[in-house]
This record gives sequence, C-alpha cells and structure tokens, in this order.
Amino acid sequence: MTSIQSPFRRVVQAVLAATLGVSAIGVSAQEFPNRPLRLIVPYSAGSTTDLIARIAAQELSERLKQPVAVDNRTGAGGTVGVNSLKASAKDGYTMGLIVSGNVIAPWLTKDMPFDVRKDFTALSMLWAGPYILNVPPSFPANSVAEFLAEAKKRNKPMLFGSSGNGTTTHLAGELLKQMTGIPMTHVPYRGSPQVVAGLMSGDIDFYFDLYGTSRPLMDSGKIKALGISSLKPLPAMPSLPTIDTTLKGFEVLAWTGFAVPEGTPKAIADKLGTEIRAALNKPEIAAKIAAFGVQPGGNTPAEFSAFVNAEFDKWGRIIQAAGLKP
Repeated sequence: MTSIQSPFRRVVQAVLAATLGVSAIGVSAQEFPNRPLRLIVPYSAGSTTDLIARIAAQELSERLKQPVAVDNRTGAGGTVGVNSLKASAKDGYTMGLIVSGNVIAPWLTKDMPFDVRKDFTALSMLWAGPYILNVPPSFPANSVAEFLAEAKKRNKPMLFGSSGNGTTTHLAGELLKQMTGIPMTHVPYRGSPQVVAGLMSGDIDFYFDLYGTSRPLMDSGKIKALGISSLKPLPAMPSLPTIDTTLKGFEVLAWTGFAVPEGTPKAIADKLGTEIRAALNKPEIAAKIAAFGVQPGGNTPAEFSAFVNAEFDKWGRIIQAAGLKP
C-alpha cells in the first residue's frame, strides 16, 4: 500500500509546490517594487544619455514609490554596461539602457557577449536623435563643404574621435569616410568628455556628438559645429544645415531605450514598461528631454523591439557593403 501511495503523494506535492510557486510569483508581481531599483547606464556620467536617464529615473522613482539609482558602467561603446545588465538578476530590480551601438557592434566585433535582440526584454525607447559634426574653433572651415575641401587637401588622414568602437559616433565617421573616399582614421575613447578633451588637445580633428553635450561647448566657443546628421534640420538649431545637403543620403541617428534581462517575469516587465511610458509621455518630462535636441521616447515594447531589429539589419547591410570586418 505504501509503495503505491508514495509516488502519488510525490505527484500531489509537486503539483502543490508548482501552484504555490505560481502564486508566489503573482504576489511578488503585485507587490513589486518593495525596495530600491537600479538603472544601468552604459555611458559616462555627464553624457547626454546619462543626463536624460537621470531625468527619467527621477520621475520613475516617484511613480514606483522607490528610489531608482543610476549606475554608470562604461566601456567598449556600451558593451560593458549592457553585458552587466544581461548578467543581472531577472527580478525587475535592475533595468538598463540598450543603445544604438549594440546593433552595430555584433557586425564589427568577434565573440559578442550578448545578442541585443534576444537576451533582453525591450520596454520602451528613451530617446532618439541626430549627431552634430564638430571641429575645433581654429579649423579652417565653416561648412561641411569647406570641411571636405580642407580634408582633401591634407597629405595625411583626418583623425576622428568616438565614444568607443562600434558606437554610432564611430560609424558616423566611418560612413563619412566611405561616402567621400577621404582618408580618415578612427580614435576611440571611453566617453564623450574624453573625446572633447582629445579635440581640445589637438589629438583628433573632428568628432560627432549629440546636441545636448555639444551645445554648451558651442556656446562657450570651445568647438565649432558644421552640420547635423539627420535629413531634417534640428528644431533646437534650425540654422545648422544637414550634412545631407552637401553629402546626399548621409543620415545617422543615435538612440537608447529601457530593457530588462530576458526571463524577467512578464507581469513585472509589463509593470515597468507601463510606468516608463507614463513617465516619458508626461509633458513636463518630454519637454525636458526634447531640450537636449532629441526626440523623446515612450513607445510600446513591441514597437521598440521592432525598431531594434530593423536597426540591426540596417547597419548589417551598411557594414557588409562597406567591407568592414570584425
């Protein structure tokens, strides 16, 4: 009798355990969050992404009734921080930003530690925006056409800086090089502040950066802006011409968005996504983000995921056509 009932008891116990486990997950999702959260930003403090992330984090903290601490994990053009997100606990208490460089790096780097399309659950776009082509004030050009003419006259390659290999700041320079045929050499840095320091010291000739971090330097006369990488002028600087005006078809956009590690309970990911979208669509928050010269996010997980996949395919075509290898 015992030998027959024992397996039966084990089955009943297993069913009860599974039921209790599902209930526990449901309860934890309802109570989430009940302690502070962390937001991994894969770029340095003071960068445009960091500054915008802190605006969103503060509003999100108020909505979730818990602190949301920004954790800057820099290096390798965003790879270090995003890989740290992948390795984080799948409980919703650690969110992170995936960035435009994450869809470029796999085409240029061997043995990528993650697949941005598969290892994360997309929550919402944070922002998207164009780059500005910056040179030192002493550079003998005041337009993109004059810049290209000056570059062609030089008997050595132009040096351009970026915030790391595989970032959009890197690929913007590579695309300029490919479309003009002008010799140019890439010089990677850890972040935007270091790139600016390189320009000031004369180590590089030009770089691409976002409006938010470029504008204060323009206003103080430390850099000179020549053009913008979108197909339409930037509302914050309507007099700055597009690079496309001189170099037809030149377009590079940067973007970043919220994600959690794949495997995070759906109820928790859904709650985070809902609160993030509500925060970003709040008029006051959207206005603060737009002041950086970018388009505020706030789209759905499905829309953001489809965008990431499309960007991955787009840069793959461009990089392969250019013959760039890992």
